[in-house]
Amino acid sequence: MSTNLKIRASDLPDGTKSSMDFLDSSFFQDDRGQCLPTPAEVFALSGDGPRESRPPPVIFERLNLLVKFGRYVTIAEAQCLWIIKKDLGDEVPVPEIYGWRVDGDCVFIYMELIRGVTLKHQWDFMNDSDKTSVCEQLNKIVSSPRSVEQDTQDPFIGSLSRGQLSDIIIENQPPGGPFAIIEQFNEYFSSLPWLPFTLPENFKDPWREYLPDDGSIKLTHGDLSRGNIIVSPTTPPRVLAIIDWAHCGWFPDYWEYCKAAHMRMAERMDPDVPDSMG
Repeated sequence: MSTNLKIRASDLPDGTKSSMDFLDSSFFQDDRGQCLPTPAEVFALSGDGPRESRPPPVIFERLNLLVKFGRYVTIAEAQCLWIIKKDLGDEVPVPEIYGWRVDGDCVFIYMELIRGVTLKHQWDFMNDSDKTSVCEQLNKIVSSPRSVEQDTQDPFIGSLSRGQLSDIIIENQPPGGPFAIIEQFNEYFSSLPWLPFTLPENFKDPWREYLPDDGSIKLTHGDLSRGNIIVSPTTPPRVLAIIDWAHCGWFPDYWEYCKAAHMRMAERMDPDVPDSMG
């Protein structure tokens, strides 16, 4: 990949559209004249899905199709999948996206069904050599987006479409971003734990100094947990896809590592994970 590859908000599909079909995707290229399932058809197969805040995806096996949907699903994630596949497809494996729909307060993302298993499921069945191989693959995959550049004349921290940030850590908090510089993001992020409290005007967050205001802004996945890494069930294992780009955006360069470390702690990841996973 060229080291000067740039991604701009203007490169993304139009996020104001409530319905989008990517007619050049493989779904529409097999000459069967097939259409994407309607939201009603997805709901019909989802059981209790419509009543859940984060329903599980619905799979259409015959169509090799997975539909991620719900109130917390965003068009920003669909835009991210599209641009990653388009610009980094050879280096960052992601599901091919076929389109999206908006129905009421729910967004539906139609994408390729990746036939593999999660690393979370497979990890305990791997030997040391297989674990090392997967981590080396991931090291290359994660490094690739970090070499992508923003428009140097218009840097920001936010979603790829220059919208607000999306991350489970700041969910149900005051909206954040886009921010012009890292310092603004750090001030916002460090303020969140203290919002419920009445504090003196001269109060300073004791951990604020550990958030560096220098550094660079990087294209970030934001949720590199083992559950979001799809691998082949065979040996030697291959990383088939990185999924769940809901938290993707432009973040300070420290964010990807810190979020991955946070997720490792949450998952109680085995202590024998090589450093290349971090």
